Amino acid sequence: MNNTKYVYICSAGHSGSTLLDLLLGSHSKVESLGEISHLPKNITLNTKCSCGEAVRDCNVWSAVLNNLGHQLEADLGQTPYRLNTGYPKATTVVDRNRQTKMYLIRRKLVHGLIYLDQRYGISLLSSFTRWFTESLKHRFMLYDAVRESTGTDIVIDSSKTYLEGIALYRECPEHVRIIVLTRDGRGVMYSNMKREQGRKNGLIGWVHYYSRILPLLKKHVAKDHSLTVHYEDLANNTKNELAKICRFIGVDFEPSMQEFTSHEHHITNGNDMRFSESSEIRLDTSWKENLTKEDLDYFENEAGNLSRKLGYE
Repeated sequence: MNNTKYVYICSAGHSGSTLLDLLLGSHSKVESLGEISHLPKNITLNTKCSCGEAVRDCNVWSAVLNNLGHQLEADLGQTPYRLNTGYPKATTVVDRNRQTKMYLIRRKLVHGLIYLDQRYGISLLSSFTRWFTESLKHRFMLYDAVRESTGTDIVIDSSKTYLEGIALYRECPEHVRIIVLTRDGRGVMYSNMKREQGRKNGLIGWVHYYSRILPLLKKHVAKDHSLTVHYEDLANNTKNELAKICRFIGVDFEPSMQEFTSHEHHITNGNDMRFSESSEIRLDTSWKENLTKEDLDYFENEAGNLSRKLGYE
């Protein structure tokens, strides 16, 4: 019997989470949600769903929002933030009326308090973390509304925030599974350097993410309830990796999953790959030709040990 209902993808930025989400969401029993923590923002701004419709006009999201509206006794078209999906931080499409300086300060404080609790068992200022706690309840309501509307067994959430993933697992360990998606840190660093972030800023997010999630996984998540997936393996040997992931979440591999653009998806937030017309997967290894010896030495000093822990040489 398959107990998996909810799969949460944890990954640092620029690691292929949208690709993995699309591939898994192409299974007949699975629905991909993308970075669903941003849904209230997407409703507010009425952004485009990957099906081609505006979020409020999408038949799936209309049904889901109607379902959730009844449960929350609210018109989510008029008051989208009545649906509590935590403290996401938008970087490209931003609701400036919501994501204010005060919001970002509160987000940083709350996430810091949640980390203290998850890492060291120190619980402080529950009045500040109550919103985060409520968001877990709303997230499961959202997941189940999607499963009901689409007739699927499993939803994939690629919101990526490890604090959310760990918290959701702790709430419902029998039904939540965690996929830890990694990409070679040198590739991530180079990707960010091309955005003129420099070596330090290009690497620091990757280091912080994986150095913090590893001890939390060990402390809170059963070994057979999490799976590490390397982006490089997913791109180079898609069929085998998908078959492995399918076994992990308890469904049979379907070859048609590889042709992800031939399936309709309803992802409201993520990178523009969700609108791609091609299912071709190209592994970007340009860092191998473009990082200098000084760049590689910097990476080794700052992240070499962590990289090897994640399975990279």
